[in-house]
Amino acid sequence: MRFPVHSLRRPALRLVARSLAVGSVAFSGACAHGSLQRDVSSVDDLLRPRVSGAVPTRSGVGIVVDADTVHRLLSQPLTAEAAVRIALISHPALRATYAELGLARADVVQAALIANPVFSLERFTAGRFQEFGIAQSFVDLLSQPLRRRVAEAQLASVRLRVADEVFQHTAQVRASLVEAIAAAQNSEISERARAAAAASAAAATAIHAAGNLQELDLVSERAAAAEFQAGAIHARGESQASREQLVRALGVSTTGASLILPERLPDVPVTDPPVDSLLTLAAVSRLDLAAALQDVNVAGKALGLTNRFRLLPDGTLSFAGEGEDGGPFKSGPGFSIPLPFFDRGQARMLRAQSELRAAVARQEALALSVRADVRAAHALLTSARARFEEYRARVVPLRRRVTEETQLQYNAMAVSVFGLLQARQGELSAGQGYIDAMSDYWKARIQLERAVGTSLP
Repeated sequence: MRFPVHSLRRPALRLVARSLAVGSVAFSGACAHGSLQRDVSSVDDLLRPRVSGAVPTRSGVGIVVDADTVHRLLSQPLTAEAAVRIALISHPALRATYAELGLARADVVQAALIANPVFSLERFTAGRFQEFGIAQSFVDLLSQPLRRRVAEAQLASVRLRVADEVFQHTAQVRASLVEAIAAAQNSEISERARAAAAASAAAATAIHAAGNLQELDLVSERAAAAEFQAGAIHARGESQASREQLVRALGVSTTGASLILPERLPDVPVTDPPVDSLLTLAAVSRLDLAAALQDVNVAGKALGLTNRFRLLPDGTLSFAGEGEDGGPFKSGPGFSIPLPFFDRGQARMLRAQSELRAAVARQEALALSVRADVRAAHALLTSARARFEEYRARVVPLRRRVTEETQLQYNAMAVSVFGLLQARQGELSAGQGYIDAMSDYWKARIQLERAVGTSLP
């Protein structure tokens, strides 16, 4: 028989139209609820107080790099804030990290959508169909608000984790900058020590040629000069390597040699915050700790969703029609649900409960780890400050005094030129130790900021 067109149009197409309308409204609501741009902005807002305002204002979420700004920042001596800003603008790995927001936002949009209705045509005979049906899951419609809340909670967790990952990278950028500046200063001092040792060896050669220096003393001076030469070569290599490490942290295509570094490390602050205040600050600043707490919230909402529909995981409303050759066409609504005789959602409830317990345990473990991390990093910072103060207050001044006294004795011809050169080499070695101590302090301070989760006051 030929299928009655008017019968299909009225009930079936009306149901299709209603389903599409519901889906369209849900999709519009999901888009209105939030956008990917706002997700990016929220991450940047989390970062700004933690990286001293170096976070750029983003006008979009694409992969376009502001090359002009990067070039302008690289044409000047590279400060910590400028280095962080360059990395946030140009580093591909950070752009990939921000892209995780799009994945989480897509889950929110998907959770807000209603499953499409299923339309079927069956029993074709001589080009004509005799049965049709259209079905829509009503459980999917009922669970949509809860599913959307779970997805939104997961998105909030992803925002926190993305912000934490970006913050950790900015800390690495600052540490790489400290290492590059310290390596450049050490290379300069090593070169001066090498020159002093070479001058001492040249003087020894001249005196030996005049017959006034034993062979053992000449060989000793030459060996010392060779050792300082090797040290200078090593320092140059370390400086070049540290520049390339900084380039990698910045995510730029330039070479390490083209970077313009400050001449010296910044001065060490007068005091450091006490450990008790840092523990309090970490409890409210650590983004991974906030994300772990949000994971508990996600697991709780997911458990609520599972519990709400544990006995009704699926259910369908349908409308069907059929007709036989020569007989009347019949149509009407349908309803189907699974009967919970055997599967009553026990496994799904157990899984959801276990995920909640695991999330709570992970959050508690991380809270304990954060406190230990802060105390350990503070201990390293205290030690690094004490070492730096020892070099600043005692080692460097005493070595400078040794050089001055040796100079006076050399002027009075009480010591040889070799003694004077050795005193100067000792002063230069003390200068290298001073630079290393200052570098260790700043790296320890950056590590403490990572442990606390924000820049130190």
